[in-house]
Amino acid sequence: MLISRQLTGQFPNYEAVLPRENDKVVEFDGELVTAAIRRVALLADERSQALRLRLQLEQGRLEISSSGGDYGEAHEVLDLAYAGPGLRIGFNYQYLLDFFGAVGKNGTVRMELKDEQSAVQFCPAERDSYRYRYVVMPLRI
Repeated sequence: MLISRQLTGQFPNYEAVLPRENDKVVEFDGELVTAAIRRVALLADERSQALRLRLQLEQGRLEISSSGGDYGEAHEVLDLAYAGPGLRIGFNYQYLLDFFGAVGKNGTVRMELKDEQSAVQFCPAERDSYRYRYVVMPLRI
């Protein structure tokens, strides 16, 4: 026997939260980035759990770094194809790990962003699996 109750009221307009003008797109291997985030997160500040991503056009690389006041700093550099301006953006690493945990270890991941202060959208790179979107607000670094 299943008993349920229909909720009354209006469902929030989730489409208003989804970013629309993200013109910078980065694709990378989800497994490599997940492993790098896990290593760098070990030295992240315990309170803010801040992690910095730096996209560099000149070198075609992604630098992931963190620092904890008492523990030191950690840096990881990954090569990738990126054809946009250099950007530095911060995230709570736990939010990123939640996304990569849901996507799984196989496949390419897309990161779509507008600038360093706007919401960033992550999704699997394959178009047929675009049904899953993950929106993260960046931290000020």
